Amino acid sequence: MNVIMNFREKRREKQITFEKCLLKELKIMHLRSQLKESFSYCIEAEGQQRKAREDYCLELAVETYLLGARYSRFGFYGETIDDVKNRSAKEAEWLVYLFYSSVFGRKDDIQTEPFNQCKSFLQNWWLDGYVKGERRHRLRLSK
Repeated sequence: MNVIMNFREKRREKQITFEKCLLKELKIMHLRSQLKESFSYCIEAEGQQRKAREDYCLELAVETYLLGARYSRFGFYGETIDDVKNRSAKEAEWLVYLFYSSVFGRKDDIQTEPFNQCKSFLQNWWLDGYVKGERRHRLRLSK
């Protein structure tokens, strides 16, 4: 008898193991210190609510890091980094919007300079994930 495989489940398993390996390389203390250095003056909350907002911002930065790593596969197969950024632009913009509204506590009133600061912070983490993901693909460590 033949074994029936569900390729979606298999792909998801490979993605999870790939992300676990990438998360082992991520230095969360470095990420936390960069977040506090860049945005501690403007996270509008106190006490427990401030901690929850910082954790949510960390979660969004890690998600952006993993987004760059997921899309690094296209760079490995020959696309330029600008094409890969355009490919992931919709998801990245949504993460930037969530990050901005979490840091500044605003949902409707988007100001250009703080929004660009949030965008550049997350783009740095996207690029870091992209570079590490592409390196894993090049070294055939993506399994």
